[in-house]
Amino acid sequence: MDDLEKMCNLHYKYVKSYALSLCLNETVAEDITQETFYKAIKKIDTFKNECKIETWLCSIARNVFFNSKRNKQTENISDYPNLVSESNLEENAIKNEHVKRILAEAVKLETPYKEVFYMKTLGDMPYSIIAEVFSKKENWARVTYFRAKKQIEERMSEIE
Repeated sequence: MDDLEKMCNLHYKYVKSYALSLCLNETVAEDITQETFYKAIKKIDTFKNECKIETWLCSIARNVFFNSKRNKQTENISDYPNLVSESNLEENAIKNEHVKRILAEAVKLETPYKEVFYMKTLGDMPYSIIAEVFSKKENWARVTYFRAKKQIEERMSEIE
């Protein structure tokens, strides 16, 4: 039991950060993280050490997220939290509007571009972990992220 508790304590912040990159909502990310560790503890005997424990946990979190999305079938930009602090209201209003526009375009991306973009931008995940989650090479994660970023930039320039 001590090993399981250590695993949870050691990887909690990492998994929550990943969950937050997927859902962009602190409360939902907390729920996903809790469900992830519940499922991981329940299925720890299926972990075969073929990948890092973080990768395995992120795969579980990803499945939990998509299962909850299938159940809700909603994705609305107004559900996203304010991603900017409130030190300078005018400056933050401009930044916040820009962030909303970026997220509005990111939501429209196809899978896996959307997921990779969120993981890298909001979750600050290293390319190596993103690649492992998708069972791909690190270069694939880099290329996918930059393609997602380029698609968002192109869509935003068309709007302006």
